[in-house]
Formats: sequence, structure tokens, C-alpha cells
Amino acid sequence: MKPATSPNPCSIRFHLIRLVIAAVAPVWLIASLLVYHAFLTKRDELNRSMLDTARSLTRVVDREIVSIEASLSTLSTSPSFAAGDLAAVHRQAQQVLKSYPSADILLADRYGQELLHTARPFGSTLPRRNNLDAVRLIFQTARPTVSGLYMGAVSQQSQVSVDVPVFVNGTVKYDLALTLRSEPMAEVLRQATLRPDWYGLILDSDQILVARTPNSERSIGSKIPAALGEAAREGTVESTNLEGAPVLATLCRSALSNWSVLIEVPKGAVLAALYRWTGWTILAALVVTGLVLALIFGYARKIAHAIQSLVEPALSLGRAEMVPAAGSFAVKETAEVAAALEQAYRLLQTRAAQRDQAERELLHTIADLEKQTRERLDALEKLSEKEQLLVQQGRQAAMGEMIGNIANQWRKPLNDLGQLIQQVPVTFTKGDLTKKYLDEVARKAGSLINQMSCTLDEFRNFFRTDKEKVKFRVNAEVQRTLLLLEGSFAKHRIGVEVQGGDDPYIYGYPAEFSQVLLNILMNAQEEFAKKTVPDPRVLITMGGENGRTVVTIADNAGGIPEEIMGKIFDPYFTTKEPKSGTGVGLFMSKTMVEKHMGGLLSVRNNDAGAEFSIEF
Repeated sequence: MKPATSPNPCSIRFHLIRLVIAAVAPVWLIASLLVYHAFLTKRDELNRSMLDTARSLTRVVDREIVSIEASLSTLSTSPSFAAGDLAAVHRQAQQVLKSYPSADILLADRYGQELLHTARPFGSTLPRRNNLDAVRLIFQTARPTVSGLYMGAVSQQSQVSVDVPVFVNGTVKYDLALTLRSEPMAEVLRQATLRPDWYGLILDSDQILVARTPNSERSIGSKIPAALGEAAREGTVESTNLEGAPVLATLCRSALSNWSVLIEVPKGAVLAALYRWTGWTILAALVVTGLVLALIFGYARKIAHAIQSLVEPALSLGRAEMVPAAGSFAVKETAEVAAALEQAYRLLQTRAAQRDQAERELLHTIADLEKQTRERLDALEKLSEKEQLLVQQGRQAAMGEMIGNIANQWRKPLNDLGQLIQQVPVTFTKGDLTKKYLDEVARKAGSLINQMSCTLDEFRNFFRTDKEKVKFRVNAEVQRTLLLLEGSFAKHRIGVEVQGGDDPYIYGYPAEFSQVLLNILMNAQEEFAKKTVPDPRVLITMGGENGRTVVTIADNAGGIPEEIMGKIFDPYFTTKEPKSGTGVGLFMSKTMVEKHMGGLLSVRNNDAGAEFSIEF
């Protein structure tokens, strides 16, 4: 019987061309989507870069203000104020200004009358301050304040001030202020090394321009357009700058001073770069597609010719005749098929012998598997015996860190206790030592000693051994573990955030659960220290998913390298120096979660770092 064929069959060349066209069309569609996605990604990249720069500059401005407040607060404690020796205060203020060469320090009473000004000799006749709002806030709130831009009464220049109260006999007696002109604030922007076409602006709480780079002095004191102020609420916005040119703007507001840092980028430069990148990408895709199509069409002709040459060898095999020896073929795979047809006859003859050989090998493999299974069972029995030993080793390995944490927890209470003791003779010298004062000192000292005792109890309870499973709340153990690490994390400036809509229960061993949390958090601390992360953070979330309790611990330390991801729970595997780790912490944690409490401990990398997940 002849095989059924269509009336007008198409050649293989025709089918290959159709296949190529069908394959290229979706590729171009996907490529177009990818180009569009890349366009959006680059735009978002710019937005993030602008926002990060604004936040960074805001932190720099805040640090400068905090430094000034600290210097003024130190000066405000001078005994010369209580003695009324303002000449001595004037000399001390000159010493402070050595750290702020372009600034001035002034002292005013509650009516704003300047009593001294470092820009004038002591005893000079001085005017009232132009910034009376700052003076009023100092005497009303008794707290430091940062002013907006105003005209100085002595300097007759635009300036801002940082004011702190001066207490005499427990009440606010003076307003002590350090004034800065716009040039030092502009220097902060210049040191940030912004991109050449970027503009940096510092604004006061009323959105008045304090400093700008470049052209720092041109628009000082101007109020920025209202649309630019919307950037504080909406992120990056399109608006016009002070010169009326279209820009993309991002604003970040300081929670400390209510000042803002604004980053402006000319819109034309941004869009031109994005469009230029997109155009070159599309042109490159067109060139590559043309070259690929030309190559594919050439190869299609060779493939069609090579396949046609296989007709005669296939007919010979169908007639049970010896297949002719393979000749020369332009396509390697076609030559291989021809050689395979040539060998097919001989392979059929030896097939039975190969099947018998395969059966013998299978029996041998089964025997090997049984042997390996027995060996693994023996190894598991030995591993079970050593499991408790590893748990104890892990606790002993953590004990050194705990001693350091006790020291960190005790450091502040000891410092506070020392200050209380030092204040007693000073108070006695002043003649203010009363029974009420001694009672208050005794009460505070007792509170600090009790706090230190509670810390010891917490660390001692951490190393207890649970005998029976109990039902306990997750948040209580999380908070207890964080309390143990509070001093160590504060020392390394590690921020911790705990999130959870509810507080689920877990049935298991609270001490072992705390040990697991401690191991993971201590590993995160060591990763932060090793990689010097600028803003280390740990996020702990808890809640329920599909009837299960899930606790996750995520950090922003950069994650775990993929090549060791599958080994971190192996016993004695560690990336630390031999003196710094034993490699049993995570192995012990996985054993306690999965074998002792029937849960699941896993890890993955997220966008910022590693994320451990504990499920029950």
C-alpha cells in the first residue's frame, strides 16, 4: 500500500522558512517588550538614584545640624552662665568657632536682645535679633530648634541659625545660637559630587532656598515653585526649576530639622539619553536579525539537500539489505543519521546480547544500592547519637557571644550608675544635698541595679534545657531573643523591625526556638561586620499562611553565594576563620526545628540579602 500524500506537498525548504518566520515573529514581540521594559527600568533607575542621593544629602545635613547642636549644648553647660561671666562665655564661644570658621555665635535674652556676638568685641552695643520666632520657641519649649532663612541683624546677610536653651538654676535663662550663611551649606552639596547636569538644593521648613549648586548665590531666599514641593509627597515629579526650565525633581524632607534636600535633573537630558539608548538597541536588534535570517536561509538549503540524500539508505534498510556506506554530507547530523542507518542491521543482531548484559548490570546495581542503603542507615544511627552533642556544642559556641552581649547590656546602666555617684559630691559642694535628693539618687541606683540583675536572669534562662514541649507565643520568644542581642546590635548599629498582624502560638521547646533565632541573628550580625553594610537592617515577620505559622528573618547583607547555598545546613560547614566558627550553628538550628519540633527551616536570597523561613 502506498502512503497517503497531499496533492501538492511542500518542500522542506518551504517548511523551514515558515518555521523561521514563525520563530522570529514572537522573538521580535518579546524583544520589543524587553526594550520597553528596559526603558522603564532605566527611568526607574534614575528615579531611585535621585531619591537615594536626596536621602544621602539629607543625612549629611542632619549630621551637620546634630554636630552644631552638640557643640552648642556643651557650651551651654559652662559654669560661666551661672556666674554671669558673659565675657568668659564670649571667649569660650570663640574657641567653639574654630570648628566652624564661617559661622558666628550669639547670646540673647527672652526678649531677643543680643547680649554678645562673636562678630563684635565683647561689650559692643548690639541690636535685637531679627529671628524672634526662634527665641520664642527656645523659651517656650526649652528644646533646640533650627530656624529658616532670615536676614541677620548684625551680619545683614541671609543666614540660618541653630538655637539651644541655656539653663540656669533649672530654668531657661538665655538663647544660645550659632548662625550659618548659605556658603557652608552649599559646600555640603559640592562635596556630594553630584553628576554634572544635576542640581542640588537645600530648603528650609518654609520651602525657601538656603543653598544651591551650581550658582549658589543667585537665587538664595527664593521660594521654590509649588509643583516642586509635591515631590515630597509623590516621589519624582515633572516641573520647572527657578529659571523656568523643565526638570525632573525629587525631594527628601528631614524629620530632625524639617529642612529638605531637592535634586533636579533637566528633563531634556534625561529623555535624550533614554531615547538614544532605545534607538541604538533597536538598530542593533535589526542588524542581528538580518544576519540571523541570512544564515538561516543558507543553512535551510543545505539541510534540505542533506535530507534528500538519506532516501536511498532508508529504502535499503527497509528491504533488509546492507545499507551503503555513508558518503560526504554537508550537515553533520545528516551524516550521523546515514551512519546510524548503516549500523542498524548490526545493532539488531546484537540487541538480545545487550539486553542480557543490561539485566546483569541491573542486578549488580540493585545489590550496590542495598549495600549503600545499609551503610546510610548505620550512618543515620550514629548521627542521631551525636545530635545532642552538636546541640550542646552550638550553645557553647554561642556562650562567648553571650558574654559580649552581657557586657554591652551592662555598659549603659553602669555608666548611668557612675554618673549618679559622681553627682553626689558635686551637689554636696554646691550645698544642694538634701534628703529628698539622696532618696532620689538611691531610687535611681536601685532601679539600675535591678535592671542589671534582670539582664543576668534573661541570659541565665536562655541556657536552660526544656524537658517537655509546651505551647508558647512566638512574639514573646522573639522579644526575649532580641533583648539578649540588644547591646550587641546597638554597638554595630543594626536596626531591627518586627512585623506581624497577630501573635501565633507554637507547640515545641521555647529555649530551642530562641536558640535558632539567636543563631540566625548572630550570623546576620557577622555578615554585616564582614561586608561593612552602610545601613544594616533585620526584618522579622510572623503570621499564618495556609493554616501554618511562618516566621521569617531577613537581612540586607547581600545574600548567600549560590555555590554554597546548598551546604549551609551541613554539619561543620563554615565560611569563617577556624577560630571564629565551628560550622554547627545552622546545622543545629535545622535539627531543632525539623526533628525536635516537626517544623521546616529553609533559606533563600531576596533582593537585599538572605531570608530564613521557619514554618510550623
